[in-house]
Amino acid sequence: MIDRSQSITDGSDTISCCLGEGMTTIDHDILLVGYGPVGQTFAALAGKLGCNVGVYERYPSLYALPRAGHIDHEIMRIFQSIGCAEAVEKTAVRSNTYEWRNAAGELLINFEWNADGVSGWPSDFLIFQPDVEDALDAAVRSTGRVTVNHGWEAVGVVQHPDHVQLTVRDVAGKSTGAAGETRQVTAKYLVACDGGNSFVRRFLGLEWQDLGFSQPWLVVDFKEKRSLSLPYENAQICDPARPMCLFQLGKEHRRFSYMVMPGEEEWAKRTETAWSLVAPWVREDDVELIRQATYIFESKLLDRWRAGRVLFAGDAAHVMPPFMGQGMCSGIRDAANLAWKMQLVVSGRAPESLLDTYCAERKPHVADYIRLSMEVGRISCTTDPAAAAARDKALLSGQKLPSPPMPALVDGLLMSTPTAGEASVVGQLGPQGRVRKNLLVKRADDFLGTGWQLICRLDLSEFISARATQVIDRLGLQIVHFGAGSEMEDVDGTYERYFEANGLIAVIVRPDFYIHSAMETPDRLEPNLLELAERLNCCRS
Repeated sequence: MIDRSQSITDGSDTISCCLGEGMTTIDHDILLVGYGPVGQTFAALAGKLGCNVGVYERYPSLYALPRAGHIDHEIMRIFQSIGCAEAVEKTAVRSNTYEWRNAAGELLINFEWNADGVSGWPSDFLIFQPDVEDALDAAVRSTGRVTVNHGWEAVGVVQHPDHVQLTVRDVAGKSTGAAGETRQVTAKYLVACDGGNSFVRRFLGLEWQDLGFSQPWLVVDFKEKRSLSLPYENAQICDPARPMCLFQLGKEHRRFSYMVMPGEEEWAKRTETAWSLVAPWVREDDVELIRQATYIFESKLLDRWRAGRVLFAGDAAHVMPPFMGQGMCSGIRDAANLAWKMQLVVSGRAPESLLDTYCAERKPHVADYIRLSMEVGRISCTTDPAAAAARDKALLSGQKLPSPPMPALVDGLLMSTPTAGEASVVGQLGPQGRVRKNLLVKRADDFLGTGWQLICRLDLSEFISARATQVIDRLGLQIVHFGAGSEMEDVDGTYERYFEANGLIAVIVRPDFYIHSAMETPDRLEPNLLELAERLNCCRS
């Protein structure tokens, strides 16, 4: 366990830019407000790509209590890309089941969370968030390009034509010995990851869109004193008298959550309330109470995720009910989408308009997850006894809930004219399988890196012209095929099954692991490469 109060002080280079007749020193490529898991992931990704990042976080250290409790295979692949997936996996628990049961304990639905995801990791993990933050913090440190300032609160933002200025206040005098001192820092862009109550969002006067879900819940977290044996490991108890859920949080912690009924707000704050609610499950001899908090589970979405040189990610841009476990996951997807685009822009390798694809891609994707979370929440949290009885009867008789496909990207930096077959995978997550190279077996990204990838069913080199080769070189695109003569072996047949099932011979996968383009025939490859080059403006001399 690291010292949670330690700050990072690397990456101090500065940049000068012209402002009128003078010169202004730019302290960083990117300023980041907020250092929770979303901000940490962005900092690690951007730092690894070579960006100079300055982070300002109002808390004096890493937050020591859990909030989110679930990550999925896509998030583990992102963590793999910054070198901390194995550290996260050591403290996480692979989730096998998520059950819905009624007040009588009858099984209504069993969500199978024990499959392997397309990203090359098990589909779902349950985590203790401080352990994940420790692993992410170590990944940020390893970049050598990030300066993290704990105990500094953002109090002002001023945008200029070619940079943004952030005013921060020393909250407790930790850094200077004088609480209340302010300073100004500058960067080309600012990313706000400062949560649902985002100061930056409020300061700029940006309004939420309220999607209509609002429920107060009591969340109670415990550290196990000894190994527990509960009738359900991870479950939603759909009791109309008081809907509740219980979950593991990593290997040593448990969470119990309860709907708070009207008039119970003060009652929910009492310690004895927590113990009385969990009495059917655990006793004080079994667990230590570490956190008791009441939250309003809401559904809100920011309309514009970019305001000039300021961009928003995570809870600063969207909040959703927790019933799909996708709140933090969605924020980490934001970070993965934005980091590589911002690196291209700040380095001058792509036009600023690339940043506009961030909201175009992420907002609809998040909106789909919010709607799914709201629907699941409304069904599982029914408090009307008659409606709950009808729900139970339908589900016990074998009726299944609608199972919509997981959200995909529908706009942005994607191939423009896919065929019907190609369109079925464009905007979806790309596959990652285990491959063998030089007698070593690893997940493919560990060999290919985490930039652009061209994954082919067979060797397509004869179909790549000199012009397309220039694009490949400028993008740093890694090419792998699994046909005759390949230096890599598709150990488990992951890619062969993928190409066969979708009728494809190749896919181009973006740095955030989403498929930019797919090809049914070899002649489709070059047009897609050239279109991508034009969008990124990467063939200019």
